[in-house]
Amino acid sequence: MKLLISILLLAVQSLAHAGVVKDHPGHWMGDLKLPDGQVFKNGVEFFRRADGSAWASFASPDQGGYDVPVKSIDEKGDTVALQLGFATMTMTWMHDHFKAEWKQGGTTFPLELKRVAAFPKKLRPQTPVAPFPYTDEALSIPGANGVVLGATLSIPKGVVKPNVVILVHGSGPATRDEENEGHRTFAVLADHLARQGIAVLRYDKRGIARSTGDYENHTQVELADDLSAVVRAIKARPQFGRLGLIGHSEGPMIAATVAAREPASVDFLVSMAGVGLPGLDMILLQDRLGARDNGASPEEVNQLMVYVRHFYEIVIAQADKDVRIAALKSMQAALPEADKALIAKYKMNEGSLSLESAAQPSSRVLLMANPQADWRAVRCPVLVLNGSVDHQVPPESLAGIVASLHEGGNKKVESAVIPSLNHLFQTAKSGAEDEYAAIDETIAPVVLQRIAAFTRKQ
Repeated sequence: MKLLISILLLAVQSLAHAGVVKDHPGHWMGDLKLPDGQVFKNGVEFFRRADGSAWASFASPDQGGYDVPVKSIDEKGDTVALQLGFATMTMTWMHDHFKAEWKQGGTTFPLELKRVAAFPKKLRPQTPVAPFPYTDEALSIPGANGVVLGATLSIPKGVVKPNVVILVHGSGPATRDEENEGHRTFAVLADHLARQGIAVLRYDKRGIARSTGDYENHTQVELADDLSAVVRAIKARPQFGRLGLIGHSEGPMIAATVAAREPASVDFLVSMAGVGLPGLDMILLQDRLGARDNGASPEEVNQLMVYVRHFYEIVIAQADKDVRIAALKSMQAALPEADKALIAKYKMNEGSLSLESAAQPSSRVLLMANPQADWRAVRCPVLVLNGSVDHQVPPESLAGIVASLHEGGNKKVESAVIPSLNHLFQTAKSGAEDEYAAIDETIAPVVLQRIAAFTRKQ
């Protein structure tokens, strides 16, 4: 049984609680035993969000799942029920531990949760370890629509008026560390830059970890507004020099939006595997490579892409969520059985091609996006980087960014497609997503050095 069926479906409702959650902060973990003999470690963390409210997140360390926010919390006496959307964890306080029940798919599994110092994680070689030549300051930053963002500001010691950068995460439920398969990409990047005398601000996406708000129903508009709020908060601190934005994956698109509309606030920008093609074109290219990575032949890829394009065209055409999902289900039901088998075989019903993803407003907005317009309006110096074996945002996207910048008259552009690097900027063989976890390197040193050098000279 797979316990984490979709992290992307989770929403956070902004509620303040007292009682069990408030009184027992920290990490709680136990063994969930399945009838077939499998054992999974399940964990819950109780904590304070950036606005001071008590909240919780779920972890499944054996499956690499961390910081999965709960959808709702219901406390009654010494018992608390945590709703995750795909499952419910009911926990009752028993003097020094929790007696709990995990309910999913009509089945209930008992377990006990005991306090642990932290959830077990694989330590990657580049994960930052103390001592640090910089100080970390925890911040609560008011974002858009009443959201409060949890953030970390790393300030190098002994540096007067350092340049400061804000890290902008890619798609998905990203924390301030942009953790993926045990790789804390933004933590590693922030550590390297701070050691080079550059201040770094990184924050949790709305509805994730310490940030309040609704993750499930956000769009890129809210993410750009949140970033603008973070920029204003840092610009209000006179201790820093020039301010830059460093985005990864979807992040550069958000950064370009803010840099284009607030040119006086953003002094430079770094795109790491940023989107430089129209949304539909980008996702079609991504899915074509994904089908190939999953083993489809050229003929099968072409057949699958007919379905993929039809799927996205329905998402774009139907603004109403319920109508959109009904149309997709009708289309799928009418498919020949051979097509259904092919789609399932090569996993073309997952990720952006799932009904869950299609229901999210952010998916439709991304498909309809035209990031090239924002890139044409960016006037500050820009460094554009891509890995040559990136299968999520292929190097063709870099060419789109550079062309748009030049079309807008920006001559302060540096770019590079770095050989043998994947979407996470790890040194890779194939570049396929299933390599991410198997590679110990979090970010290739050449990328860290290139970004630091660009930032220092601004």
